[in-house]
Amino acid sequence: MGGASLTDAFGDYFKIILASTPELQFTVFRVRGDVYCREFGYERPEDCPGGLEIDEFDRVSQHCLIMHRNTLTPAGCVRLVEATQRGPKGSLPMELAVGAAMRRGPLHPDNVPFKRRCEISRLAVHTRFRRRANEQISPMGDLGSLDFSEREVRTFPLLSVALFLAATSLVARSGRDHVYAMMEPRLERLLRRSGLNFDRISDVMDYHGLRAAYHIHIRDALGGMSAELNDLYELVDASLAEDQNLSCTSGQKHPSH
Repeated sequence: MGGASLTDAFGDYFKIILASTPELQFTVFRVRGDVYCREFGYERPEDCPGGLEIDEFDRVSQHCLIMHRNTLTPAGCVRLVEATQRGPKGSLPMELAVGAAMRRGPLHPDNVPFKRRCEISRLAVHTRFRRRANEQISPMGDLGSLDFSEREVRTFPLLSVALFLAATSLVARSGRDHVYAMMEPRLERLLRRSGLNFDRISDVMDYHGLRAAYHIHIRDALGGMSAELNDLYELVDASLAEDQNLSCTSGQKHPSH
């Protein structure tokens, strides 16, 4: 993960916050519109009115934003969808989208009580924070008029992992323990190298790019992190705790379900 010094640098440049107000959620939906609709074309423009990407699961979700401290620019977002029997058809987005492709077995969402399952979803890093150093315009993004130092740019690869860890922090506070996600295999490999060992419960498919369905128990996620990943998790968790005015305790971090 680049060591504690890179994590410290990340904390110098970025802050993770809970998007708990309509204004902050508007920012989340704008980032998703820029990434999922405008940049990659995963959603149709007519389904993103005003450039906002919103779906029916947002009302049963908690949303996080990563903000660039110096410019107050949103760098990325993620949501945690909490399954509810009162929610849309299919209690989690992946059930509705790819339920038929998931392998039947004990880890299938149908076999987990709805109050114990949740999904990390709609993880997006904004274009301007996916450029490699010394590149002006590329498929990885265009930073436009924003001027970032070399030290800042070195922290950009941590953004997607930090967003995933932000959602993990929300899971730890939620009391739910079965975590699902649709992920690119390369993100899963990166997380696995850092101690997060997911079970893949579907084949790789073309869904917002090449992705597969994965499951992990929150106890295994929190207990299996490498020291480097745990440094980043502690930074993210503390930032969210400060934002939520919550105290961090070992009981919150390591739920026993």
